[in-house]
Amino acid sequence: MISREELISLYSTYYKEIFNYIYHLTGSYETAEDILHETFIKIIEYSNNNTINFNTVKSFLYRTAHNLSINYLKKNKITESIDEDSNYLLVTNPVDEDVFTKEIKKEITNALQTLDTISCSIFIMKRDNNYTNEEIAKLLHISERTVRRKLQATLLHILSHLKNKGFDEIL
Repeated sequence: MISREELISLYSTYYKEIFNYIYHLTGSYETAEDILHETFIKIIEYSNNNTINFNTVKSFLYRTAHNLSINYLKKNKITESIDEDSNYLLVTNPVDEDVFTKEIKKEITNALQTLDTISCSIFIMKRDNNYTNEEIAKLLHISERTVRRKLQATLLHILSHLKNKGFDEIL
């Protein structure tokens, strides 16, 4: 069983990162908090019957958070639905963005909403958390080749969406 000190250490090390990941998937602060806590409950439950490998615990946390988030979205029939106010897929700097920049960011968010969850997850992990393709592959239990292909497809999808919305002159 995982000790209280080990759990506190894991939580303090990974809670922000895992919370941001869940929040990006669900678009809800409250839901992200609930799923984050459930993720750590799962690691406690897992440790009752298994030994925790602290070299791979980060992967366990991400995979658990991912699965719980997907289950939440399916249960609540939320398929890539995003509250526009949360703007969760874009890291924005609120300092003096012009209308044109805001419109492009909005359209990028709209383009990302139409993608599958894995593609969005990969894009978020790459852009917001600066993970390498290898790290993403390990965390999501997919191949690096799949990560590269999905990133490339996501970028092409975004470009195509922007062109269809009339932003082809800047591309």
